[in-house]
Amino acid sequence: MTTAKRLRFHHGGPGPRVEVETFEAPVPAGRQILARVTRSAVSAGSEMNFVRFGPQAYGIVPKDGDDGYNIGYMTVGTVAALGPEATGYSVGQRVLTGGYHTSHWLVDPAQPGGHILPIPEGVSDDAAGFAMLGDVALHGVRRAALQIDGSVAVFGMGMVGQLTLQLARLSGSYPLIAVDLDDARLEMARASGATHVINAGREDAVARIKAITDGKGAETIFHCTQVAGILQQLLEACGNRGRIVLTGSPPGTATIRLQEDLLRREITLTGIYESGMAEGHPYWPWTRERNRRASLRLMADGGLRMGHLITHVVEYTQAQAMFEMMARGSTGWLGIVFDWTEL
Repeated sequence: MTTAKRLRFHHGGPGPRVEVETFEAPVPAGRQILARVTRSAVSAGSEMNFVRFGPQAYGIVPKDGDDGYNIGYMTVGTVAALGPEATGYSVGQRVLTGGYHTSHWLVDPAQPGGHILPIPEGVSDDAAGFAMLGDVALHGVRRAALQIDGSVAVFGMGMVGQLTLQLARLSGSYPLIAVDLDDARLEMARASGATHVINAGREDAVARIKAITDGKGAETIFHCTQVAGILQQLLEACGNRGRIVLTGSPPGTATIRLQEDLLRREITLTGIYESGMAEGHPYWPWTRERNRRASLRLMADGGLRMGHLITHVVEYTQAQAMFEMMARGSTGWLGIVFDWTEL
């Protein structure tokens, strides 16, 4: 019997409630692989949506008498044990998995979410988990079909926005305009490759983007914020026949001038969620696994710069404090990682 730990999240009340739960680590059977987690990265947008709006935000039906949930999906560790039919991995190998915030995660390739990938040399445990968000950002960049010297603006300089900006840089886009309300995140965006930064709390973002693009507006805009209502602002900042890519996951509704902006200016609005992307398709070969492998490779060769984006690496017992900090707003943090080395 191996004692394991995991975080249990409770919805309701004045703020986030997180507790540490003890359980028995499972024994792998068949093709299953047990990973001993060393790090779990926080997907702030998705996880704070859960904290704020509850499981219903993701279509989860609450169980009667049980208000606790396991969340998270970006875990890094080593292979601890293999089922008798498991192949392709060895005990002690570093791997990226899709686990909750937990010390042990059972990967079952036959089940949805049975993700596991080897981590290349040169990628730290702290950084590797964010390859899951690299997948999200890369899918958005692929759908945008960026061109060399095509102008790009990214609204929202959270982790997905920072990775989107870096991937747009690798695609040859120019200028690269970062928009946010937080000066510290905008400085991080400069390190990510932004050629221009705009604090939308102090400046007219639409006017600035048009000035930077010689009055035309950005040819591609990525919506990477949690605020649905800024969509009209993005339409105004977008150039004629440009594209807006909804890469973030903002809950709620947005009001737009449908005829004046979307229709007459022939702007394309693209939502991305990667539904049904587990398997490749002749017309779209870019699976989630392929995007994650690409993200890990880019981290290893320096194409994706991660060091300046990870602001907190703390023991899992500090999770309550971290979620309280995130609930207060975006100031003072970006990439948050929980350390599961010591139990």
